[in-house]
Amino acid sequence: MEIYKVSANLSDYMAPNFDIDEVEEKRGDDDFIIDTRPAKYADDWVPLEIEFSIDDGHPTIPALSKWRNYLVLHESAYKVLEGVLGPYGELLPCSHQGAKFYLFNPLTFAENLGAVVPRSVTRYGNLLSGIEFDKTKLKDVPIFRTKESYISIYCTNALKDTVESEKLDGLLFSLKLTPY
Repeated sequence: MEIYKVSANLSDYMAPNFDIDEVEEKRGDDDFIIDTRPAKYADDWVPLEIEFSIDDGHPTIPALSKWRNYLVLHESAYKVLEGVLGPYGELLPCSHQGAKFYLFNPLTFAENLGAVVPRSVTRYGNLLSGIEFDKTKLKDVPIFRTKESYISIYCTNALKDTVESEKLDGLLFSLKLTPY
């Protein structure tokens, strides 16, 4: 089993985003945009409109993408991954020009599972530069985050293999777990 850092493929696909004014109007705050610390939103969630922009990519909306510390799923990806992701966070309904999308908020943390190898965490300034995970403690966990870097999402082969076998485009998986 391997552990991967998940990122959006912004070279080949459009980037998801939310209009901060709509978020504040519908939610009364912009907490999930600004604050990356873990929080549950399902109890008072109001569906939001996702925007997609072309940064360096092509004008193609992916089935699956990453935005900040969330995954963005088109309805086709949601149908495949709902059972895989559901127990490890919350799936929040959204839309884009009438199409159904979901925001996956990962709420499973490696530290809560005792899966961060002691003394493996290093930093370059405030940025995480090294971390190791105990794979045996994550063998049944397809997706998780770490309190060391709230914005990073990690996964195991369970998620990566499903995404690849179902040909859900839009994500990149790297064995390099930190940017440094």
